[in-house]
Amino acid sequence: MRFFPRSGTQAFVPVSKGGVGLSEVVHTVCDACYEEVDAPLSMVRETVDIRGVPITDEFVYPVCPSCGNRIGHAATMDRNFAKMYGAYREAAGIPQPDEIVALRRRYGFSQRVFAAVLGIGVASVQRYEGGALPSESHAELLRRARDRRFLLERLRGGALRLSAQERERALRAVEQQATSRVDYAVVRLDLLDCLPREVAPETGMRALDADRLREAVVYLAAHVGNLFVTKLNKVLFYLDFSAYRDEDVGFTGLRYARADYGPVPDQYDLVMAALVDGKALSYREQGDGRVVVAHRGADLSAFSPQEVARLDAVASFANGFSSCAELSAYAHEEEAWRETPSGALIDYGLARSLHTSSLNC
Repeated sequence: MRFFPRSGTQAFVPVSKGGVGLSEVVHTVCDACYEEVDAPLSMVRETVDIRGVPITDEFVYPVCPSCGNRIGHAATMDRNFAKMYGAYREAAGIPQPDEIVALRRRYGFSQRVFAAVLGIGVASVQRYEGGALPSESHAELLRRARDRRFLLERLRGGALRLSAQERERALRAVEQQATSRVDYAVVRLDLLDCLPREVAPETGMRALDADRLREAVVYLAAHVGNLFVTKLNKVLFYLDFSAYRDEDVGFTGLRYARADYGPVPDQYDLVMAALVDGKALSYREQGDGRVVVAHRGADLSAFSPQEVARLDAVASFANGFSSCAELSAYAHEEEAWRETPSGALIDYGLARSLHTSSLNC
């Protein structure tokens, strides 16, 4: 039984990272020779197709010691599917399961209330929070649910499965969130208490400055082609880590975490909700994702000539990749991502090992 297509000749490599030890084996029955075996786990890098999107990554498989077959084993298959689906959601701009949970809890919604607001079944919300891929129509609803205005529109014009009292309570919850984030992105950023403001190793030894971050993103949105949100995550990573590598101080003061689909700013969904205000920055729906669009030129008065040169270098670097998936695959090769446990903050000290030399400024 072959679950995934092979890309040319593949050599299996014993797994030695990602929480799986060299000695780990799976006791199972080979689905090719039908022998009961202790199959060692091995890693192979390949490209798989998820709904027409090519996903390139390293996947773990038990390999039969008798016949060399790659065994379809449920537990390791689940691990591989989780990685594939995470990368697909990243490429398509679909909220990850943890983001869906965080979005729902932000308004105090139960799964039933959230499902009613979106007009989908409770079972669907449960599946998507558990890691299942949403249908195309449901994926679009989840993307739009990031915008409070969409939730208000749904509540005012529908959500018929909710009682009048439940609908009113949900409306108040969304409206209160909206009024707590006023129109200016810099003020909204200052209200995000989860973002540290102090100079610390995890912030690249730079205090977060909301103005600086906003203008950097405005500049990148104007100079990087097709700047999908998923692409921006990687671009900011290279901006900060190349600055730290060369100057011993990051560029923005953001922290970065290791997600299965690449390095991302910590709490990036909240950062983007604060930055994209419909004035300086907005989203444009494009294909299966959302592109960040600048509506004015960046104010570079607070940046030194060397810092502007770094912004230019990072933009040129990002424009050298043909797709978000290609940039993601490149970022997956960085030691900063590979050596950090999933969900943990990435140590800026690992910036010394960045692969690219084109970002020397």
